[in-house]
Amino acid sequence: MIQLLNWFQTTYPHLKQDLLESHHNYNSKETNPYHIEGDCWSHTMMVCKIAQLKGYDKVVQVSALLHDIGKPQSRKINPKNNYVNFHGHEALSAKIAKPLLADLVAREMLTQVEADEVIELIALHGEIYKDREGVEKRLKDKPSWLQHLLELSECDDLGRFSPTMREFQTI
Repeated sequence: MIQLLNWFQTTYPHLKQDLLESHHNYNSKETNPYHIEGDCWSHTMMVCKIAQLKGYDKVVQVSALLHDIGKPQSRKINPKNNYVNFHGHEALSAKIAKPLLADLVAREMLTQVEADEVIELIALHGEIYKDREGVEKRLKDKPSWLQHLLELSECDDLGRFSPTMREFQTI
């Protein structure tokens, strides 16, 4: 994971900066209860750390690093309630990730097959929550890809500070 993080930060510093500057919160007084950690870079680092601690393979680790790189460009604020949303960030993240994955393939850090899987995992990482049955059907011939997607989802869930509803109600 260290080599991967070094590659990303030194080769694509603008993407790291974009993630640092893109906040889940509307402002410093109104935090997002599902992302208390604040900026997208902090969340990404937490997701990466979970993938590393769980010992997940490089496909999941690369997916963890790149899964939200589209958030800065898709960030919108709902003026009715000041909620921040990132609708469509999964597809945008997959699109932005393609040349980065080509770079990893060229450096022989990933195979092309692994890069293709990472694109799919990034594109589906939000869909698994909305339509798990549809995702399972889509990946029925690729059970290892489904397993990797579930691992990425676990990392994404654990890679944030988010109170449970019960805890949230007591605040």
